[in-house]
Amino acid sequence: MSQENVELVREVMDLMDRAEKGERVPGLIDLFAPDVEVDMSRRTFNPDTYHGHQGLRRLGREVREVWDGFWITPERFIDAGDRVVVIEVRQGVGRKSGVEVKDRSAVIWTIQDGRVTRMETDIDPQEALKAVGLEE
Repeated sequence: MSQENVELVREVMDLMDRAEKGERVPGLIDLFAPDVEVDMSRRTFNPDTYHGHQGLRRLGREVREVWDGFWITPERFIDAGDRVVVIEVRQGVGRKSGVEVKDRSAVIWTIQDGRVTRMETDIDPQEALKAVGLEE
């Protein structure tokens, strides 16, 4: 089942990228549990936690409002059973400032019954691996 979870996260990330580029992506929201939680409380600017499908929609609006362009490039997908750690590089250009930002961090995705139930972002990659019981 865990390799299926990795494939699900790859699919969700691909669909999210396509949505960010303005493509209509029917069914994306259905890959998230209705009570999904996206914990972005570790991010430096505007820390927040988003709840449910409405929270996902709010997060999408906020990304479009703040960023003129925003890209996520996954470096590694690490199978951790019902969780998947994605080490990624995120880049963006501020809509108002024009400032380019780039950072490397990890996201812990939790999967249950074929849906994303939780995402925890802005984690140091080593801390993320330790949190799921894996250390390099």
